[in-house]
Amino acid sequence: MVRVCYFTSKPASDVRVFEKECTSLAKAGYEVYLVSPNAKEEIKNGVHIIGVPFQKKGNFARLFLLPKLLYKRALSINADIYQFNDPASLPYGSKLKRKHKKVIFDSFEDHPTLSLEHKEFPLIVRHLLSKTYSIYEFQQCKKFDGLILCYHWTQERLNKACKNNQLIFNFPIIKDNLLELNDSSSYSTAVCYAGLFSEMWNIENIISALTKLENVQFNLAGHGSDSILEKFKRNEGWSKVNYLGQIKYEAVFDQVYSKSFIGMALLDYIPLCRGNVGNMSNNKLFEYLLAGLPVICTDFILWKDVVEKNNCGICVNPRNINEIVDAIKYLSANPVVAKQMGQNGRKIVLEKYNWECEEKKLINVYRSL
Repeated sequence: MVRVCYFTSKPASDVRVFEKECTSLAKAGYEVYLVSPNAKEEIKNGVHIIGVPFQKKGNFARLFLLPKLLYKRALSINADIYQFNDPASLPYGSKLKRKHKKVIFDSFEDHPTLSLEHKEFPLIVRHLLSKTYSIYEFQQCKKFDGLILCYHWTQERLNKACKNNQLIFNFPIIKDNLLELNDSSSYSTAVCYAGLFSEMWNIENIISALTKLENVQFNLAGHGSDSILEKFKRNEGWSKVNYLGQIKYEAVFDQVYSKSFIGMALLDYIPLCRGNVGNMSNNKLFEYLLAGLPVICTDFILWKDVVEKNNCGICVNPRNINEIVDAIKYLSANPVVAKQMGQNGRKIVLEKYNWECEEKKLINVYRSL
């Protein structure tokens, strides 16, 4: 049996790393080990989870101390294939190659683009960091046996470094309890958002839109800084918000989506979306669709190709509150249309935009080795 080791600074409970990639590899017949900081040692879903004690705080420890500890523990497993996702672990991927191991770099983000978002640095410094990392990453990836990528432009940039690369998106898992949904959302008058509270999701614009709408509530669940939550609460529309706090991932469908009639995915025009291009790596849009909800989402080119082409929602400028209001009004006034949109979206996720389809691409990368 081929032995695989995935080492990461992410928690062992990470949905993409454990629930999706590692579990899929175990189901496919690989002997899978997951090395993660402070994880409880156990065998779960056929995956051997191994913890590395690590209590140090701060970026220096995370970038320079933790990767070495993860590498040493992973090396002791003596796997045939190693997979990792941290940019700080790139040099350890090279070390594994020198030990004649097969190595896959799982690039969760487009890190040269992501570095442009660190506004604590002057723009010229951000561009220098972006360019420097891009060159370094390319040279390292030339040594590896496979790349797993999340962005089209990352694939274009690294295609010459390693031909064995694959776009694998973080689409939702189709679990048995989601194959049949009740119809309670048809009777709801609430829009919803579940996830991280940050400026890039334009949550405050949704709250502001509520002041211009009658009989519409906002089911809001998630987590963020105290300052951003206080900012939400000072908004006039907060009186129409049903704040549910942070909810476990597996409970979101029952506690949030099933009690709502529209999913709100108003991601801003951030660098990782290349302006109005967008990306297919954000899971939120597809979770809403899987739940049978029509969506009001950002008018990204890539998202419009999904939403407008399949008639499963309305695309708007996330910074334009009037467009948000008009979209909610339209779906509220046309419940039959909204319900059909929700059914259309659910159908395309069940057929195409799901982890079961992406899983096949992951297994093909491994089999190519």
